[in-house]
Formats: sequence, structure tokens, C-alpha cells
Amino acid sequence: MTEVTRRAPLKRTPRPRDRKQQIVAAAGELFYRHGFHNVGTGQIADSVGITAGALYRHFKGKQDLLSHTLTEAFDQATRLVTQNPPRDLQDLIRRIASTAGERRYLGILWNREARFLSDDARAAMRERFFAFLDEFARQLRSTRPDLSAADADLLAWSALAVLTSPSYHGSSMDPGALVDLLEQMTLAACTTPLAHPSPTGSAPEPESPGLLPHGRREATLAAATRLFHDRGYQAVSMEDVGESVGISGAAIYKYFPRKADLLSAVIARASEPLQLGATRALARARDSREGLENLLDAYVEFALVHHDLVGILVAEVTNLPDEHRRDVRRAQHDYVAEWIRLIRETRPALDESQARFVVHAALTVINDVARTDHLRARPAVDDDLRSICRRILDVQL
Repeated sequence: MTEVTRRAPLKRTPRPRDRKQQIVAAAGELFYRHGFHNVGTGQIADSVGITAGALYRHFKGKQDLLSHTLTEAFDQATRLVTQNPPRDLQDLIRRIASTAGERRYLGILWNREARFLSDDARAAMRERFFAFLDEFARQLRSTRPDLSAADADLLAWSALAVLTSPSYHGSSMDPGALVDLLEQMTLAACTTPLAHPSPTGSAPEPESPGLLPHGRREATLAAATRLFHDRGYQAVSMEDVGESVGISGAAIYKYFPRKADLLSAVIARASEPLQLGATRALARARDSREGLENLLDAYVEFALVHHDLVGILVAEVTNLPDEHRRDVRRAQHDYVAEWIRLIRETRPALDESQARFVVHAALTVINDVARTDHLRARPAVDDDLRSICRRILDVQL
């Protein structure tokens, strides 16, 4: 008679109480680093040590995860400005800066990935976003009676740009020091005196799409730029581009063998005036302070004129082939390095990490205002952008 070995009873590993929150945090980080379309549910599940099937017990899919990530962030930010009214403007900003410092991915997810939500989810997210922004602007006006509703709106957008600017670079900083820096830069932006054009001055002319170049290659690049900016690279086909210039999608392949090659050409075209403007700005400068001023002037002009290219540089670089993406990232790094060098020469007390956060805050304000139609149409918006960014660049730590 053989002995039967009894199996020990299986022990059920208890699920962590915060499993859902762990999944949301992991998804947010992966979407931020790799882009929504480049991340699978299996990858998200692996990152928190569960199966894809277990993930689907909590969420319907990637869109649902992205929606939860953004919803949680906006709802928390709104609670911070509506519950227990803040004592003053600095208290209000301090609360939001603490959350922004913990959620560095938020700017990228909102500006680059939210367009991949369903129509209903995107509409709900925009409602949350504008509810927060309107409440922030309302409280800003209560502390600055000199502001019109339009002025408060501009400063609220600028404040949010500062708070989300750490999303666009990987520099590290002590968490407490980061919150302090975000608070001081946001406060500087919100207390900026704004230009007040004469009431008799003319309003800006409405923008028109303009004419496309006659040459097929140039017309294709111009059309692709517009479509990639308006709809996003992933949502645009070669046939869409061809239709907009009156040729077949197949004819485009004569100039661009792949859609990724077309994107590479658009981004290369965006980089040319940017680099030329920087070179010209530095050549006219007599010292570092003037060089920084010239760079600021040049970038404001570039962003307001080429806002569609700015949108593509912000949102679509992750879709480039690896070799092109590395080249673009290197060029972007070199461009920002010029700003950092100049600001540190004018303010030697800043270390490189502080300077990088300050520079990215100013650039993000310009990028976000330039890409927002009603702000870009504001009279004297170029002067206001320069004023806001000077205060950010001069922030005292």
C-alpha cells in the first residue's frame, strides 16, 4: 500500500486594497513614457504583477484606464480649490503645486494622449478641465481686482502650464524643493501685470487656413502639418493627406515612402526656423542677459506664427522612428541647453537642475498659449507672454 501525500491547502494571496490605484498609477507612467498607442494592457498588468485578465476586472481597457487617470487628477485639483477656501493666492497655489509635483505625467497625458479617449469621455474630461480652470480664474480675480475675466483666463492657463511643465523633461529634484519651486514660479506668473491695449485698437484678424504651396512635395508637407496637428498623427492616413492636396494617397509615396517619413520631414521643417531664430537671437546679443531676452522674443514669435508645428513638436515626437526620434530629442536638448547656459550666466546662484525647471516652465507657458486658439487671438498676447515669462525666468528662490 502506497502512502498518499496530501497537498497543503492553497493559500489565497489577499489583493492589495489599493490595487486599482496601483494600476492607474502604472498606466499613467507607461502612457507618459511610451505613448498611449505604444502601451498594451499586458504591459500595464506586468508592471503591477497581475495578469491582463485580472486588470480587466477593474477596467474595460486602455481608454478606460486613461480616463480614470485624468479624471482622478482633475477631480483632486478641483477639490483643492473648492473645499476649505484658501487663505490667499499663495495658499491656493501651494495646494495645487503639491499635487502637480506628485503627478509629473499629467501635462503629457492631457496634451498628448487625451485625444485618444472616446468622444463621450473626452467631452467629460474637457468639462472637468474647464471647471477647474474657471474656478482657478475666479479665485485669481478675487485676489486681483485689476484683472478682467480675459486676463484671469490667460493667467490661469499660464499657471497650469507652469504646474505641468515638469512633464516635459526628466530632470530630478527633491520633492519638497520641487513643490517650492513650482509654487514660486506659478505665483510669479499669476502676479504679472498685463498689457492693456487701447479700447480703440483693432482686434486681431481671424486666422484663415491660407493657401497651400503649389509644388506637390511642399503642399504635402503643409497639409500633413495641419492634419497631424488638428487630428493627431495616429488618426491621419496618407489618403487623408493626399485628399487635402488633391492627389491620391499612393502618389505621396513618391516623396515619402512611409507615413513616419512624412512626420520626420514635418518635424525637421519645424526645427529649421527654430534653430535659425536662436542663432540670429544670439548673434545680436551683447551679453548673456540680452541673449536670454532675444531667445525669449524669438521663441514667442516662432510659437505664435507656427503654433501647429509647436503642437507637433510637443505631441508627436514619440511616433518617430527610433533614429529620427533620437536626433530630434538631441536637437531639443541642445536648444534648451542654450537657455540654461544663459540663465545661469545671468543668475549664478541657480544650479543646473533649477535652471532646467525654470526654462521649461517658461517654454511650456509659450507652447500652451500659442496652441490655444482664443488665447493666441488675444490683443498684445506676444507682450503678455514676454512679461509672464520674464517673471518666471527671474523668480527668486
